[in-house]
Amino acid sequence: MLTILEFHNISDKGVGWTNVIPRRFENILDLLISKTQVIEPWELQSHLRDKERSIEPFVMLSFDDGYKEIFTKAYPMMKERGLTGMVSIVVGYTGFRNKWDIMGGHLEHLGWDEISRLLEDGWSVCSHTITHPDLKRCTDDRLKWELELSKKIMEQNLKIEIQAVAYPFGRFNLRVLRAAHQVGYRVGFTVGAEPWSGPRVPLTTIRVPVYKIDGDSLIMAKVEKDGFLKGFDSIKNRAFNKMSLATSFVKRHSYKYIPEELFKSLTR
Repeated sequence: MLTILEFHNISDKGVGWTNVIPRRFENILDLLISKTQVIEPWELQSHLRDKERSIEPFVMLSFDDGYKEIFTKAYPMMKERGLTGMVSIVVGYTGFRNKWDIMGGHLEHLGWDEISRLLEDGWSVCSHTITHPDLKRCTDDRLKWELELSKKIMEQNLKIEIQAVAYPFGRFNLRVLRAAHQVGYRVGFTVGAEPWSGPRVPLTTIRVPVYKIDGDSLIMAKVEKDGFLKGFDSIKNRAFNKMSLATSFVKRHSYKYIPEELFKSLTR
């Protein structure tokens, strides 16, 4: 069984619940190495095609939002252990601070050179849209713009095909899935907090968030098939996801149009 773990920032100075301090991140890596099989991103497609290939726990490491500390903190620790991961890139803020977040502005995003270095070392990347909006709240034009332009810009800068998208806040519905498919994405990542009665296909692939408060027992519960702690962890994750939607609510009106100035700067 494959579990895709979702980290955000790895930093000593981060204060949010998604921030994991480097020493704790090292401990999590060593725990996963000792108890699971950590796969490389290029192995993901085969695991998605054959979900029940083994009862043994497989884990893939992913990082949302593409913060600079992924390169300065997480990357060296993972390289030392022979591990690679996947990074979700907020394309409109590449190399800039996270002003898309109402609580943000103090965290810097990876630049294209750093992203390229990760790719050279076996990492993978996916789109996290242009501005990190709630895609369910976007107009059809804004939705297509976020999905299509982010893919195009990443492909132009990195010279690779971008096959996957991580839905901001994990939010999606059938309209979002159709738009992602039409743009050409083959895999879409959510966090399992959205009500969804449809089948779990590659475009609705679940990632499991890792938070600052998660101890070893909860980390291991995330990769197990079932159990009390796994159920508790799912409830906790949904609660944290709801809190993250404050940004979506505050910025909901801005999702109704395409930000023209940002559009001009990205398409020069």
